[in-house]
Amino acid sequence: MKRIKIFMMLMILALACPGLLFAEEEGKDFGPYTLGEIVVSAERPVVKSIAVNTEITPEQIDATNARTVAEAVQFVPGIQVTTGRKNSPSISIHGFDQNKALILIDGVPYYETKYGMFDLNQVSTDSVAKIDIVKGAASVLYGANAEAGVINIITKVAGENPSFTGKLEVGQNNYKSISLSHGMKVGNINYWLSYMHRDWDSWKLSDDFTPRIGVVQTGSGRTAQRVNTVIEDGGDRNNSDYKSDNLYFKVGLASSKDSEYFINLHYIKTEKGDPPSIDLVTIFPNRPAFTQFDRITNYNDWGADLSGKTKLTDKLGLTVRMFYHNHYDDLDSYSDHTYTTKLASSRYKDAILGGMVHSEYRVIDWNTVRFGVNYRKDIHKDRDDLYLPFAESDADTGSVGLEDEIKLMESKLSIVAGIGYDWFKVTKAMGNTTNSSTGNFTGQVSKIIPERMKEINPMIGLDYKFSDTAKMFASVAKKTRFPTLNELYTSKGGNPALNSEKSVNYTIGVSKSFNQILNLELAPFYHDISDRISRDLPDPDPANLYRNSASIKMKGFEFNADIYPIEDLSLKLGYTYNHAEDVSPGQVTDNVTKAPAHQLNGQVQYILSTWETRMNLTAVYYGNSYRQLPTGKNPTLAVIENEAYTVFGAKISQPFLEKWEANVSVNNLFDKNYEPESGYPAKGRDIWLGVIYNY
Repeated sequence: MKRIKIFMMLMILALACPGLLFAEEEGKDFGPYTLGEIVVSAERPVVKSIAVNTEITPEQIDATNARTVAEAVQFVPGIQVTTGRKNSPSISIHGFDQNKALILIDGVPYYETKYGMFDLNQVSTDSVAKIDIVKGAASVLYGANAEAGVINIITKVAGENPSFTGKLEVGQNNYKSISLSHGMKVGNINYWLSYMHRDWDSWKLSDDFTPRIGVVQTGSGRTAQRVNTVIEDGGDRNNSDYKSDNLYFKVGLASSKDSEYFINLHYIKTEKGDPPSIDLVTIFPNRPAFTQFDRITNYNDWGADLSGKTKLTDKLGLTVRMFYHNHYDDLDSYSDHTYTTKLASSRYKDAILGGMVHSEYRVIDWNTVRFGVNYRKDIHKDRDDLYLPFAESDADTGSVGLEDEIKLMESKLSIVAGIGYDWFKVTKAMGNTTNSSTGNFTGQVSKIIPERMKEINPMIGLDYKFSDTAKMFASVAKKTRFPTLNELYTSKGGNPALNSEKSVNYTIGVSKSFNQILNLELAPFYHDISDRISRDLPDPDPANLYRNSASIKMKGFEFNADIYPIEDLSLKLGYTYNHAEDVSPGQVTDNVTKAPAHQLNGQVQYILSTWETRMNLTAVYYGNSYRQLPTGKNPTLAVIENEAYTVFGAKISQPFLEKWEANVSVNNLFDKNYEPESGYPAKGRDIWLGVIYNY
């Protein structure tokens, strides 16, 4: 009923806007939100040209039928998207886990405080103007925890014409998706509104899926009871239902091109199943109970971002952002695969608040200096069951960054150098204690609070244009990531003595265009990672602590080609080679898990101009990777490989009746059975039918 009310309100709002009915002037119906860029400048800053940088446009999102940001980035070279625990996507960049990258929406960090992750399936692409992905040498102005790079999701603002878009999509297993978006300018006021609802009963595994024997383990240690059984028998994936509503609203005042002030509001509500691992499910039945037969019964996230820019003088500009995000989720644990007897209900409550101040000063025509200050406060509360009080952990993260951009030789040569000072401080760490035999609450204790962590991160890069169609770029940057609250304090091995991870990222590349027919780019990279937080090496401490003990080296290259052989045909090809090597002391193998050496991406679009029919084909190939390797702590573990796999998708779109479009799309076209994350097989073939109305 609540979803119907929201749907009706949005429809009434859209129909009540007179601009939708009487707009006649020609113009673009949306544009990118300029305040979403970390550097607001009339010219593209050099720092965006010195690393491997990918921009995803709305046209590319539409071609892949991506409904969420997680679905959109899975076709980017060097990025792998997998789905495992909690039925949430996890994104890796050049083999770096997602919590080593900085996820931003309009320049504002989004994450859950305990794990440092954010479910990008929660962000609808209906409000996205572009997605900027920087791998390696991201600007120091972004602040802390951009070890692997940055994904900045830039949202839409209304263009010169009012716009309204409605989408309806249906598919297998009662799948349905409804989305509405509307933007309009009224004088100096600009607003954008979008809403998306998605739900399904379950999703299907591939017909080629073969059930295998797994283990349901009750308890731990020598007294654990293990039962060999088939956890997943195929067909509809167990416990894979999903229901989500996403509402986004932006409104602002643009008094001139040099002064803008906006507020962005979002609300997300999700309920979903959590398909279990088909290899191992663990049950801890004693209070406080926890099992991996679980469901996320409430996932609520809301927040407000305030942004403004002004030009103080002809040479000095200022941008300010403030934000507050609030999140809670409930995880219900059940006794077995029937999900009928609930044993416990745990809850996480998060709040993030902070702000950023960025300034830009043009010293002279060829020299610009940029300065940034970032701060955020993390507040995390959790309880393992309803009878327990919340235990709270708080932390502060801040940074100061300075960049100097110089353009020489009539702007053919551009150089940027920067230095950042990042810091992290835990301010509170509380934990619940319970009776070991009854599980009853006995009190709260203060945990060890580590010393303030401080890092200095320099970077330098250059961009040289041989001509209007050829250039080279290079950069080197030191990046760090502070430990998450989970790594510091989890009961399964948290270590408050951890320090930050460090990575020195090197990139060099060349690009060349040929008569608007062919665009090529080749970019070798090298990541030297030290003090990596790991639990894989021998440790005399029986607490099984995380340690800054691992060292990883990754070297490879990205090759990208955009080809336009004839007017109505376009091709995009990308190949990534990544040789990841574990050079940690005490390690028994130099291989690295979850880092495929080869990745090939391809997209083809052909337009039948007579009928305006668009046909799109996408493909992603991942080479063999390691699912499990022997470690210094467990040297007898077997080597388990994930087989190489290729996934194809297709979409056909047909406009009709001037403002309407019908489409059919297929993911996993050949119903391939594959398992990108250990124990979690991927979806089989999915077919959707959709209709879109654009005004």
